[in-house]
Formats: sequence, structure tokens, C-alpha cells
Amino acid sequence: MFRFWRNPLLILHVRSSLRPARALMAAALSLIVSGLIAMGCWSANSGNVQEFWAHFYGYLLGAQFGLLAVWSASMCGQVVAQERQLKTFDFLKTTRLTAMEIMIGLLLGAPIVAYFFIACTLPITIVAGLIGGIGLGAIIGSIVLLLIFNLFYSLVALTASMLVEKSSSGAVGLLGLLCNLFFLAFMRGPFKGFATISVLPAVISLHHLDISLGHLDPTFFGLEVPCIFLTLALYFSLGAWLVLMIARNLKRDIPEIQPLSRWQCVGLAAFGNFLFYAFLDTSRLTFPSILSSYHAYSITAYAVSWNGLFLFLIGLAALSPHEKLKVWWRKWKAGQSSYFAPDGLPWPWLVPAAIIGYAMLAAEALGMRTAIPPGEWRLSIAAMAFAAFLVFTIRDVLFLQWCLLTRMKHPVIKGILVLGLYNAAVSLVGLVVAVIATHSAARVLTLLTPFAVVTELEKPTIPAAFVLVGIALQGGICALILLAIHKRLGRPVRVIVAGEA
Repeated sequence: MFRFWRNPLLILHVRSSLRPARALMAAALSLIVSGLIAMGCWSANSGNVQEFWAHFYGYLLGAQFGLLAVWSASMCGQVVAQERQLKTFDFLKTTRLTAMEIMIGLLLGAPIVAYFFIACTLPITIVAGLIGGIGLGAIIGSIVLLLIFNLFYSLVALTASMLVEKSSSGAVGLLGLLCNLFFLAFMRGPFKGFATISVLPAVISLHHLDISLGHLDPTFFGLEVPCIFLTLALYFSLGAWLVLMIARNLKRDIPEIQPLSRWQCVGLAAFGNFLFYAFLDTSRLTFPSILSSYHAYSITAYAVSWNGLFLFLIGLAALSPHEKLKVWWRKWKAGQSSYFAPDGLPWPWLVPAAIIGYAMLAAEALGMRTAIPPGEWRLSIAAMAFAAFLVFTIRDVLFLQWCLLTRMKHPVIKGILVLGLYNAAVSLVGLVVAVIATHSAARVLTLLTPFAVVTELEKPTIPAAFVLVGIALQGGICALILLAIHKRLGRPVRVIVAGEA
């Protein structure tokens, strides 16, 4: 791999975007913006010089975080899609550059003007912080966090640009910031560690500001860890998964993209469960007036719902491209390939992911046996809930795989919309049945959605045989969809001969 400063794409962007005239203009603009921020802080200052420099440092640092994030995410969010629209991406794929080299060149080169703009203001930020009484460790930590935060969301934007044909740069940048703020919703729940995906708790706690976000104190397997360490660890670990997806698919056409291999999908499921139990703060689920059975029910319900979401996500990541699935089908019919081959149908690989989720829940119950009796976990009902989510997810993933075999445009997106309409219709059916026959609503919903089984974890009201009937019914639907997929794959290839009417 080229060293990043010798990367041809990076050199191309530097030479085209940072010509002397443009570089001088960007530097002058950065000084003007810094001056405007300084004047605003001085006009609101009461005359205390140190307080002015501290406020100037804070506003300038916040502007750097916001500007660099939006600018970089906007540029990275459109770079691959724009190359495809200009019909120049095929030339890039035919070069000797590897996918990693292309990724580094685009990641650092597309927003190079933003990096230069921020680099011009960093000396001012450091001087303002030191004069304002900010600790050197806090200043350096903020700069490191700024760079890592920006690289992570640039990777998110680059991944999105790789997966779509067209993208709106402004929408991608704004969406990244909104997603960053969304994780603050975890602050008051039992998974406070996920709130550190947002950069705000780390920045605020790093400067010891008297704001509620600064006293988040997230836990990692029960131990309190500073926000900045968890934030950096999450950016590095989640960023590694994004790098894996980009390096695997960047030089492929959109119909051939498969974000992760099958074993990587299973590994992602294990990683997601690891984060779930690492960030689980059981003290947030225990109340003096409530028995420990509620504690066990809450953990089990969260675990089932979390794994249901992950099963659907890895099912999406494991969908096989149309052409690869056709090749696998011919080899499998000829006895030259296994049904569990990497390019085969994705549904068998959801089974080990569900088993991992249930095994980790059982391990959690075993580890907490001194605090909660094992019988209160209702692991048998939890097993049925996992089985229900597994079968329903297999049904949805098979439906999306069938959509990929059709000639419709954007088949996965349209398939997801159809599934959304199905769930909305099921909710309406549940409301109607609840009005007509309250006691029958749960049983009807058990046949149509797996979420009704989660409510059984607290107080079972539906016979287990009825839940098994619902699972068997969905299994039959899965068999029908499999049959439809096999028929499509078994269609003979029609070759148009010259002169054929």
C-alpha cells in the first residue's frame, strides 16, 4: 500500500483543490471567521481578559467540530456517487490502486480544503486555550477527538456514497450530525455507554464543564470509564467495520456489492452482543419497590429486541448479488458447491447469529445467579422469543432476496418499504382486534409479528403451543418464498439470436 502522503488520489486532490490562490483564500477566510468569532465573544464579555479567551476558545472549538464534520461528510458523501455519474469511476477501478488505497485517497483528499481550513485555525485555538486557562491535556485531547470524530463520520458518509447511485451532499452532512445527536437519547437509560458515540459528552467531560452531559459516567462491564476513552474506542471499533465494508466493496458495481461475508456477519452479531452486555448498567433496572423478576424481564426483553434488530441488519448485509446467486445455484445443482457456500442464500447464517445472542443471554443469567435466581429469567420463553424473531427475520430476508432477483429498480429499498407497510397493517389489525376481543389480540399478533412474544417474558398469558403454531406458520411462508426463489433461479437463460423476431 502506498504511504498516505504518496497516494496518487490524495496528491490529485491536493494539487487541484489547494492551488496557491485557493490556499491563500482559504487561509484568509479562516482568519476572518476567527476574527468574527473573537469580536462576538468580546462584545459579550464583561471585561475579564481570561474569560474572553476561554469563551473564544470554546466557540472556536465548537465551530471547528461543526464545520469540519459537515464539510467532510458532505464531500465524502458524494465523492463515489459523483464519480459514477461522471462515468469516471470505472477508470479508477481499472488502475493498480487497491480498494484501501482508493479509500484513503478519497477519505483524506475529498475534504482536503476543510482540513487546511481547520489547520489554519488550530494555532489560534491552542493559544486561546492556554491564555484562557484551559489545560494542555484538554486542548490536545480535543484536537485528537476532532480528527478521529471527523474521520469516523467521513467513513460513514463514504460508505453511504458507495452504496447509492446518487447522493445529496448537504443531506449526508446534516444526517451525520443528527445521528450523532440521536445517541444522546441513551444518556438516561440502562445503556449509557452508547451515548458516547456522540462527541458531546466526551468534549464536555474533557473540559470538566458544569453541564449534565459532563457527568454521564458510563460503565463498561460495571466499571466507570471516562467518556473520551469510550468514545475513541467506539470510533475505532465501529470505524474498523466500516473500513472492512469499504475495502471489500469499493471496486465493485452496485449490483455486486455485498457489505460483509457470511462469517463476518456472524462476527458482527457477536460484536453487537458484546457491546450490549458491556454497556448494560443493571443498576438502572433495579428499583427498591420492585422485585428482581422485573430486573430479569427487562434485561431479557432488551436482549431479544436488540438481537432482533441485529438479525435484520446482518441479513441485509448478507444478501447475495443476483449474478453471484445464479452462479452458486448452477454449481449447487451440479453438486459442485455447498448450500452454505459464501455466495448462497443468506438465511442459514442467521441461525448461528441467533444462537450466539441466546447463549450470551444465558451466560448473563449464569453470571448474575447470585443476585437473580435462574428461574426468574424464564429462559425457555426467551428461547421461543429468539426463535420467533429468527423465523420472522428469515422470512423478511428471503423476501428481500427474492426482490433482488426481480427486474425492479432499487429492489432492497422497495422491499423494505413493503415490509414497513406490512408492519403498519399488522398494527392496525391488532388495534381492531383489541377493540373487538381484547383477550384474542395477543394471540392474533403472535401469528403476525414477533414483538408480541416479547410481552410474554414478563407475564405469560399465551399458551406456548400457540407461539409454536405462529413460528410454524412463518416457517411455512419461508418455505414458499424459498420455492419462489428457486423457481426464479431455475429459469433458463434466454439468448437472443440475430434475426429473431
